[in-house]
Amino acid sequence: MTKGIIPTNVIPINYNLSFDVDLKNFRYSGKETIDLEIKDSNEIILNAVDLEIKHVSLDYKKATLKPKIKIYPEKEAVTLKFSEKIRGSAILVIEFNGKLNDNLLGFYRSKYIQNKSEKYLATTQFEAPYARRAFPCFDEPQYKATFDVTLLIDKNLRAISNMPIKEDTKQGGKRIVKFYRSPKMSTYLLYLGVGEFDFLEEKTGKTLIRVATVPGKKQQCKFALDLTKKFLKYFEEYSNVPYPLPKLDMIALPDFAAGAMENWGAITFREIYLLFDPKTTSTAVKKRIAMIIAHELWHQWSGNLVTMRWWNDLWLNESFATFMAYKAVDHLFPEWKMWEDFIGEETESAFTDDSIRSTHPIEVDVKNPNEIEEIFDAISYSKGGSILRMIEGYLGEEIFRRGVSDYLSKYKYGNATSADLWNSLAKASKKPVNKITEKWIRQAGYPLVESSLEDGNFVLRQKRFVFNHRDSTLWPIPLVIKTDNQVLVEMLDNQKKAIPLENIPEWFKINYGQTGFYRASYPNGSLSKLKFLISSQDLDALDRWGIQNDLFELSRNGEITIDRYLDFSRSYFNEDNYLVLSDIYQNMRAIYFVFSQEPFWSSIWLKFRNYHAETFKGILDRLGWDPRKDESQKDSLLRELAIRYCGFAEDPEVLNKANEKFEGYLKKQELHPDIRSPVFSIMAANGGENVYNNLLELYSKTQSPDERRMLLIALGQFKDVKLLTRVLDFSLSKKVRMQDSIIIIPSVASNPNSRSILLPWVKKNWKRLEEYQKSGKLFIRLIEAIIGSCISRDEKEELKKFFSKHPVKYKMTLDRAFERVERNIGWLEKNREVLSGYFS
Repeated sequence: MTKGIIPTNVIPINYNLSFDVDLKNFRYSGKETIDLEIKDSNEIILNAVDLEIKHVSLDYKKATLKPKIKIYPEKEAVTLKFSEKIRGSAILVIEFNGKLNDNLLGFYRSKYIQNKSEKYLATTQFEAPYARRAFPCFDEPQYKATFDVTLLIDKNLRAISNMPIKEDTKQGGKRIVKFYRSPKMSTYLLYLGVGEFDFLEEKTGKTLIRVATVPGKKQQCKFALDLTKKFLKYFEEYSNVPYPLPKLDMIALPDFAAGAMENWGAITFREIYLLFDPKTTSTAVKKRIAMIIAHELWHQWSGNLVTMRWWNDLWLNESFATFMAYKAVDHLFPEWKMWEDFIGEETESAFTDDSIRSTHPIEVDVKNPNEIEEIFDAISYSKGGSILRMIEGYLGEEIFRRGVSDYLSKYKYGNATSADLWNSLAKASKKPVNKITEKWIRQAGYPLVESSLEDGNFVLRQKRFVFNHRDSTLWPIPLVIKTDNQVLVEMLDNQKKAIPLENIPEWFKINYGQTGFYRASYPNGSLSKLKFLISSQDLDALDRWGIQNDLFELSRNGEITIDRYLDFSRSYFNEDNYLVLSDIYQNMRAIYFVFSQEPFWSSIWLKFRNYHAETFKGILDRLGWDPRKDESQKDSLLRELAIRYCGFAEDPEVLNKANEKFEGYLKKQELHPDIRSPVFSIMAANGGENVYNNLLELYSKTQSPDERRMLLIALGQFKDVKLLTRVLDFSLSKKVRMQDSIIIIPSVASNPNSRSILLPWVKKNWKRLEEYQKSGKLFIRLIEAIIGSCISRDEKEELKKFFSKHPVKYKMTLDRAFERVERNIGWLEKNREVLSGYFS
């Protein structure tokens, strides 16, 4: 296991922290006393970044010792050297100053408008390694300690931390707010919040639940409060471990880099993912709110109560929370069919990221803060969640639950590793779980299972599914195979396996139910038989999704040509499932993105755009444009998808209707939130200066975070390069929050019409863009979008030269992004003539 820079001979026991917060000048002063246990050392190493350290002393055996202080900015560390060795208990005292920055990390400020005036609140984001930006500390997850927090704030403000308020007194023009001592926890879970908060609250059992927001939005907190109560009850019953804190705050923030953060007892959210307004919030975002609340609540157990020992086991936090969130939401809303969403969102994103050489294992060595930031990705969240789903399917739900409960009870208030979870699951199941899971967790990539019928045997072979690379990696694959007369359950742990068959099946489907994390390929004859089962919908939606999704990715990785996928996709012309159709839409968009700037494109565009158009138009005709009262969530999502596809296909009737709806909305007529996004995007893709100005006007007036997001995405979809350049300039203006510019720029980058102007714009504005590097994850997303816009070898080489002259600290991000570009180039080169001929 890779460890941090802090040696284990100095252990923090308790932090007593005091912050005097100045929201007018965006500064604070702090004082901390840290109770330590020291094992024979004359040196203490802490983490600290961008802090002014004013005073340091150590109280030891009735003496006060002054150290020599040395700061190592590149290691984000400070070393305190003493003239004598320390053994036993000591108290470290540090006084320091800091800034309330605007980078959305550490202790930062967040702006909002109230009564046309700018207001600010102060809040924290300490994951992954950002507590060190707020106060000197042992900022590694294994160093758990208790925390006593005091906040000195202006008397008109309110304060939030992990625990309830113990004392609230006044001193001059300030309030002194002291909080009860926290349980043992890692530094990244500490929370500090100061502002004019409004609360909606309710007590459930012994726990006070509050939803906090800036003034004027309390009425939008009811949905979150209701979900929090229900999910909390579900997780307590599932884990058989009570929620351990006396209160739980759910805090909506105007500025926030991530979706949410699981600070123990004080969970923070981007406003769009906590506040719900039925008049402005779309069905898709409503569901996302439920998912994110459930995800962060499970962290209160897995991540907070039991914490990974080091960041190589980040997946124990994030994969577990991803998987458990789907279980909880599915429990509460079974009609939402959440496991279809799991496949379409989590498994698919993990498949995509894990099919290149520069991927990483779920359990990955990390050595520095930059690498830690880079592993908050689909591997740590979605692949790990997919593996947990596969293991639960192998063990059974109840045995899996008992193993999880044992794991949480055994390691509560401490740290754990992957092996500890496997041991608990093995104990509950009496199966060698670690032997199955080890390769899935520690090996990068995933397998492709190739199938054939040979001499009365079902023959299965496995190889790694990866672009432009071959290796001998093998996995133990729990296979579930459905045939016309039986279900086979087999373990494929060698390169090849032959299964004798008494009766040759008419057809077979590998990875039945899509519970396994692998792709499958079939001989042509078997695919032909599956076509009939798909068109008649005799296969379930998950399996219909899996077959075409595997075929499309086989094409992208160069295993087959694109015409084979297009031919097969004809069997989906009467499809009506949202999961399946949304994937087909994404696949057609991917083809458009890569091939649409080719010289032959104009000659095939009409046939290409109409290829699945009748399917989606039929759905739109059935559902209509206006949502019906009490219609299912899937119908709401299908309508939005059908409008989006028909707009992409430039259906004249749909374009006219979208224009009518948009013009009506400008005149204050109702436009349902579920269809706003496709209407806005259709108008941009087919509009000019007028539409641009109208979208900006709507953006300036809306108070809805969801509508703001829709408008920013739409702005990136114009075809006019001059308008797209103005959109890019707008993304860096003061009218757009930092977190939201990372909506606009990727939207522009996803538009193939921007290809001629994006890179010149990036070069021209690099100094501004480079500032985002201070914000961690936002900059990573920005780099991925910029590089991902390239399709040609010349563009790729130009970007490589650019980044060699303007190096960034995220090497793994660069490697992965350039490999994805290479895969798109390979796909284009192999299929250029194939696609042209197919539609000609």
